[in-house]
Parts: sequence; C-alpha cells; structure tokens
Amino acid sequence: MKTEYLYEFSVLARTLSFSRASQALFLSQSTLSKHVQHMEAELGVQLLVRSTHSVSLTEAGRLLASQADQIVRQCSRAERQLRKGIFSTEGRLSIGCSTEISYASHIRMFFSAFLRQYPGIDLRIEVLARMPRDTLDRYDVVLSPCSYFDLPEGSRAELVRRHETYLVLPAGHPLMSHSTIGLHQLAGQTLLVPYADELFGPYAQNWQLAVRDCARKLNAMPVPNLSTALMLVSLGQGVLIAPRYVHSLVPSDIFLVAISNPNCRFDEYLYAARPAENPAAELFIEEFLHSIPMDPGK
Repeated sequence: MKTEYLYEFSVLARTLSFSRASQALFLSQSTLSKHVQHMEAELGVQLLVRSTHSVSLTEAGRLLASQADQIVRQCSRAERQLRKGIFSTEGRLSIGCSTEISYASHIRMFFSAFLRQYPGIDLRIEVLARMPRDTLDRYDVVLSPCSYFDLPEGSRAELVRRHETYLVLPAGHPLMSHSTIGLHQLAGQTLLVPYADELFGPYAQNWQLAVRDCARKLNAMPVPNLSTALMLVSLGQGVLIAPRYVHSLVPSDIFLVAISNPNCRFDEYLYAARPAENPAAELFIEEFLHSIPMDPGK
C-alpha cells in the first residue's frame, strides 16, 4: 500500500468530505476517489460508505483511520533516516534543557518514549536554570526558549513550537477577573523579570513588549530565576509573564490569565552544534521533530 494513499485516507477520515479533503491535499475529488478505491481493492474491504451528500467510515475504515497517522509517521521517519544514513541506535547523547521547557508534558513524554525505543543510547539530560550562549558548546542538543543568532558553522537550529503566554497573578489581584489580558493593561504594575540580562531570552523580550504597549508606564523588577519570581508573585510583590506549562510549578495561591497579544510568546527551539558528528544526536533530532503534532486539515 502506498503511504501517500494512506495519508490521503487519513485526511479524508478526519474531514468526511471529499471536497474538503481534496482541497487540503491539492488533489481533484476524482483522483482522491480513485486512490481510495485502489486501497479498498488492495485490502479487500470497504473503507467508506458514500452517498450523494455524505461520507461515513465502515468498521474497517474506522480501524484503519485509528492507526493511519502512526503508520505514515513511522514510514516517513524510516525513510528520512535511511536517506540521511542514520542507521546506528547506540551511542551517547547529552541534552541541555531549560527549566521551563523541562516541565512541559510533551517534553517528558518524548524523553520517556525515546528511552524506551532506543535503550542502546546513553541519554544524559541536564535541566538548566540559565541558558547562556556557550551552553550550545557543552551539549549535543539544547532545548531552549532563547533565540540565538550567528551560530557556528555546521550548527542546527529549529523553531519547534510557539507557546502562548500567561500572566501569573497573586490571589485577589484586580486582573484576576479577566478572561484574557492585553499587555497595555499592565500599566502601573510591577513586572518581575527573571534573567533580565539575557536579551535573547523570552522574559526580557516580553518585558520590552510590555514596556512598549504600556507607554513605559510599567515598573520592572529583575529577579535571578523563575522560582524567585513565583515566590514574589505569591507574596504580592509583582506579576509575571510566563509560558502556560509552568502551571506545574504554580502553588494554589497563584493564578494564570491568558495574554491576548500574539507577539508575547515563549518559543521552543532545538539547537545542535555539529549534529552530523554524532549519529545519536541526528537520530534524536529526527525523532523529536517527527513527534511534533501535525494537522493536515489546516
């Protein structure tokens, strides 16, 4: 069975519309229909029930749809690894991961799955409070919210995800009643800024955005790290802009409200210095990037 046909079927199973699926796939409806018919003939089962105005999955179609994405991903992953000559599943790999990203559930799930799938790779993970630029020289792979530029030749940089930000507030704060908050509403507030000296980091960058939107009517309090900022928020000493996944660190007397400004965000980057020199690093990067959810309907 062609993986292209299986991918097309997966999109069709999501939309249950030949019209919408063909548009998403840039195929004609007649071509998509022929590909599905080819799959049905090859498998010897009916996958879809077609009528004039609707499409539904048969029992066999539902079974295939539930596994199609995983099959396509595995085939695509194997093809990429073969094309790149990534055959080894043994070696040593050091990972530097920022504190905030280490608390993201998708990161922990990926590490767990990678360790199970590749027991021959000695994976060493270190969670780092600060991410200075020379961090890239000390680890095979770095997961960081910081945007580094002018990387050494042979390095690899990937923007993996973009996370929305939340305002961290103490109990009883007037802004708690809002469902979302614009940065301009922080005028007159004291903003706690962890790692304020890391100008390439998200805390400093979001601080500058807030200053601009508040017409500079914003007090800033630099603090050494995220843990200190959270403690000061709970004591009513200020507010904090942070990624949503720090909710794992937030005590019960602290509250999160979404920030509406789209430019205020925490990006998640993957960096690797000369990954081609370490097959384990190449394998990790391919697996990690492959784990990023896709929505073919968009």
